[in-house]
Amino acid sequence: MRKKIAVFLGEIGREFQRDFVKNIKEVANTKGYDVFVFNNFGSYASTILFDSGERDVINIPVFSEFAGVLSLSDTFDIDAMENMLIRTIKAQSDCPIVSVRNGSIKTNRVVFDDYRTAYEMTTHFIKQHGFTNICYMSGPYSVEDSIKRLNGFKDAMSDNGLDVPEDAVFEGDFWKFRCKAATEFFLQSYDGKAQAIICANDYMALGICDELKNRGIRIPEDIAISGFDEVLEGCSHKPSLTSVRMPVEQMAVKSMDIIEAVNGGKDIPGDISIPGNLVFKGSCGCDACENNIDISAFYNQISNDYINIRTSTLFTTDIQNRITEDEKLQFISDYTNRFGINRSYLCLCTDTYKDDNPYSEKMRLRAVFPFSDGDNSGPMDVIFSRKHIIPESVYDSSKPGCYIVLPIHHKNTTFGYLVSEWSECNYYHFLAPYSEGIAFAYDDMRQQEQYSDYLEIRKQNLIDPLTGVANRRGFEQSVSSLMSNRNLATDIITFVSTDLDNLKHINDTFGHHEGDIAIQSYAEVLTSVIGPDDICCRVGGDEFYLVLVSPRREDHENFAHRVEDALQRKNDELNKPYKIHASVGLSTINKDAIDKAFENIELADKRMYDNKKAYKKSLA
Repeated sequence: MRKKIAVFLGEIGREFQRDFVKNIKEVANTKGYDVFVFNNFGSYASTILFDSGERDVINIPVFSEFAGVLSLSDTFDIDAMENMLIRTIKAQSDCPIVSVRNGSIKTNRVVFDDYRTAYEMTTHFIKQHGFTNICYMSGPYSVEDSIKRLNGFKDAMSDNGLDVPEDAVFEGDFWKFRCKAATEFFLQSYDGKAQAIICANDYMALGICDELKNRGIRIPEDIAISGFDEVLEGCSHKPSLTSVRMPVEQMAVKSMDIIEAVNGGKDIPGDISIPGNLVFKGSCGCDACENNIDISAFYNQISNDYINIRTSTLFTTDIQNRITEDEKLQFISDYTNRFGINRSYLCLCTDTYKDDNPYSEKMRLRAVFPFSDGDNSGPMDVIFSRKHIIPESVYDSSKPGCYIVLPIHHKNTTFGYLVSEWSECNYYHFLAPYSEGIAFAYDDMRQQEQYSDYLEIRKQNLIDPLTGVANRRGFEQSVSSLMSNRNLATDIITFVSTDLDNLKHINDTFGHHEGDIAIQSYAEVLTSVIGPDDICCRVGGDEFYLVLVSPRREDHENFAHRVEDALQRKNDELNKPYKIHASVGLSTINKDAIDKAFENIELADKRMYDNKKAYKKSLA
């Protein structure tokens, strides 16, 4: 097996995360390492149970198998995940841990030089464009990056002899929600003579641009703007947004250098800081650097994204309409092709658990998607050790690879994980609905199994085991249901109480086994003469209650005679040294009086005992 690098991040579909994986793959593969990227999709559900399932991605790898771990902790979006990750790694291995762009001081860090980059951007505005009245929109003050960028701005202003008044700095949220309030704030800054606004990220800068345009303020002629992080939307904006490009390639190279240096016994003190690359475009007035963006391609992407969203929604809905596991797996395979997702391995947990880890020590390779006409033609059952992530037999032994690992869980119920081979194609926005759809499929099967067991238990709880008809509990439930049904297809309802007349004699003379045969035989007689909607139950040793709801009035009127005739035939069939005889009592009411059901059962009971007494008297 080749050496392996683990990368932990959230939301792989985001530009920085995707670019980092692409670069670390190239660097690591060149050095002969396989790269496993353990991804989750953050805390966007309303339940902490979902967070727990996402956080458990850190329990998939066996860290003693890895040469190093890279952590993009500022992409996790789940409380305490970074600390849990570091604690889990250190409990299993002494491999180097490198935090990228941010992260715990307990690790080696390759960090982005927020201070220096913000300082240089501010200096560009001052020296290149001659601005003096410069405003600044910060990210949240609770975020370390925000404070570093804000301090870079303030120090650059101070070093160039410029004051920063209190009404020139506004705390934002790294999104567009506060841009309207910020714009109103900035238009009052410097006595209404603000010349430029530097923003701590591109999304806030784009929000400010929109607000200024809505007020008829030109960019950059009236107010210049810049952002941070160079997102795609900023590149296609008119004018293009001046921004900062993350040095992703350098970060990947430095991260691998640290891993190899630490594994080689070298001490790497402190942080490695890498400044961003300033990209000057039209929004600050550097028109010569304006990018040529293919707008038609951009709008085509928007159209494709709409179709992709619809496809993702259909996937998570339709997969629950497949009943069996084989049907669901075939459906997943079809969508793997439709999404354009690369070869993927579905690994499910077995029953062998260790140390409360939701992932079992032995995993089961259940399927390789998409299905093909060869060996990978459908579901499989390959058991392997989780320390290998996927079975050694499916690795491409000819060259190093890169694999995206996603937890498969519904809330905090973990089923396994999915491993998808890296591809240059941009399918990563599908991975969230894809993995969630698979989790829904297996949770659906789990619930079906549990519900099926539950129904069977309920059924057994309502059935008399000797005769197979309902017991007293089942009878009471059936009658209660009947009482709530006002749309019966009958005008009358008949309640029946019936009881074997000579059971004690059969038990005493021929044994209880024959007594049981008599009871079973009488139950067969009763069920043979009632309709499909009628109710029959055994409420005691040899006592039975029935409810007749047939719309045929003659079925009610002739019921006792039909029982007598069927019982005679049964006796002839059995040819026992005893005869089975029963007394029957009936009480018929109009269906509108159904709310008096139990009173009429008592009346039928009384009439049955009257008939029993008359039968005994006739034998005397």
